[in-house]
Amino acid sequence: MRFISTRKFTWMICGIGCFIALISIFFLPGNIPIHFTNGIADNYVGKIQIFLFPIIQILIVFLTGREKIKYCLTHSKTPLTDTQYNWIVDGVLLLVIVAEVQIIYASFA
Repeated sequence: MRFISTRKFTWMICGIGCFIALISIFFLPGNIPIHFTNGIADNYVGKIQIFLFPIIQILIVFLTGREKIKYCLTHSKTPLTDTQYNWIVDGVLLLVIVAEVQIIYASFA
């Protein structure tokens, strides 16, 4: 349980997102849907855009690791412990992975 509340786990989640994008780039069609209206895709982008998700994850991990940002969030009126802070960051990263997988799945459906 101690490993889950560390920054190593956070970087591991980020690495999983990068790995998913790297593997899926070989199987994705030329255009992937990114916007849907009533379940119908109405906006497409090139498949290289799938790497925006890992870029977002890397930015989130890098910026949340900065001491000034972490200090502001852990020393507010309702302070967070380091474990709670890491869980919040991990949750955001997992949401980005879910969005990435949803876009990959929608491009094959």
